[in-house]
Amino acid sequence: MKKTDSATKFISVVLFLAVLCYFGFYLSSALLNPYSSTFAVRMTVQEGISVLGIAVRRETVIGSGGYGAVNLMLSEGERVEAGGVVAGVYNDESTLIKLREIDLLDAKITRLESMLEAGQGAQDMITLDSKIKNGIYMLVKEAHSRSFAELSETAAELEANILTRTVGDSEIQAKLLSLRQQRLALGSAGSTAVKIFAPVSGIFTSTVDGFEALTEEDLSSLTVGSLTALLEEERTPEASAIGKLVSGVRWYFAAVADAEDASRLTVGGTATMIFGKYAGSEIEMDIESIGLPEDGKCVVIFSSSKSMADTLTVRVQSVKIVYSDYSGIRVPKKAVRLNSEGKSCVYTLTGARAEEKLINIIYELDEYYIVESGENVQELRFGDEIITSTKGIYDGKIMK
Repeated sequence: MKKTDSATKFISVVLFLAVLCYFGFYLSSALLNPYSSTFAVRMTVQEGISVLGIAVRRETVIGSGGYGAVNLMLSEGERVEAGGVVAGVYNDESTLIKLREIDLLDAKITRLESMLEAGQGAQDMITLDSKIKNGIYMLVKEAHSRSFAELSETAAELEANILTRTVGDSEIQAKLLSLRQQRLALGSAGSTAVKIFAPVSGIFTSTVDGFEALTEEDLSSLTVGSLTALLEEERTPEASAIGKLVSGVRWYFAAVADAEDASRLTVGGTATMIFGKYAGSEIEMDIESIGLPEDGKCVVIFSSSKSMADTLTVRVQSVKIVYSDYSGIRVPKKAVRLNSEGKSCVYTLTGARAEEKLINIIYELDEYYIVESGENVQELRFGDEIITSTKGIYDGKIMK
């Protein structure tokens, strides 16, 4: 019994010492390195409002002419002049499928013949790998945009590059012979395409939503009620529509805004608009008109001659109007203190010591300030290491 008690006491003492050592280690670490820090990073905050509106452009719907199969000759966002070919149409889908198969085989045969004439060793493996990766990307992009005119050529070039990368001349010649036999078996397409020509010059898109009849002239008569109804309306595009051409230089965006928010805008001025995923960046739009208030709301008309191709698929869209933005360095509030002169400052870790740097706060968030970025070493700059635990810190204190 005594042996058991002694063993229990011994184990208890060992456990106590282990726990004591554990906490002692972390306590000594905290005493030797008692501060926490973060790096100065860029941050931009934009103030503004969101409005719901509708895009209005000069649009011309292109129909298939009653034909059942369509082979588009234009890519999304591609410009075409009046009289240019938009598409080739056929009576049935089987003819179009056969034509595309013939085009693909012809492209493959031509590409392999050219490759054999040039010699397989003409390209190094690194170059071929790069071309293969780029070819896969282009193939996906063209398939997504229904750009069938370029699809056959891209697929043929990709296959040829893969063959060049993986097999020898004898395998390529065997592949060429097989393709020629397939092409011979297909014969001719059987019928030629009926071409659809562009009635006007413009930018092509296959997106048709039924609102194409809206024009700039319709904007002047919009009221809050009529625009609200228009934003809620659903329309069905023409069954024969294969796409449309967007012409003209300027496009418009009619939105319903709170009258109080609209009072911050000025007719003849500009507004910074963010269309989200539809445009890669902010769009500066002119403010054409601000309607009279109706039940605390009004109609605001914007226009722009920029980013037409990026906004082709925009119709009814919630858009952010930016009133102001603040850019600078993000600083945790807990890192900010007042120096002996009552000025706001932070401490940065410069080498092994703390260095005081004055800051100018330009915007406040819940847990952070945005402060101006300095230009010299005496000011806070991007990349500085900001000490966030300021207790006991003073300018020049050795931290390590």
